[in-house]
Amino acid sequence: HGGMASAFADRALAVAAWSVLHRPSVTLKLTLHFFDSVPAGAWLEAHPIIHSHIDGMVQLSAEMRISGEQLAARADATFRAVTRPQKQT
Repeated sequence: HGGMASAFADRALAVAAWSVLHRPSVTLKLTLHFFDSVPAGAWLEAHPIIHSHIDGMVQLSAEMRISGEQLAARADATFRAVTRPQKQT
């Protein structure tokens, strides 16, 4: 199911973005390219790669593999760190 794979990719990439930003982020772009279907009950793994992180922006990708072997999809994403508004006193 494409929606499940998209949600899974978004979460895996958000965790990878956290590892460099050390704060929450939002997804600005998420693109998936599907290469194969994932059978019901199969183990799906995401293998994120951080390409760049500058000024709170992170560019990442992930290969999504069935049981660590067969390529099912590739995700490309851009995340931006969330800044909290200043409290007014």
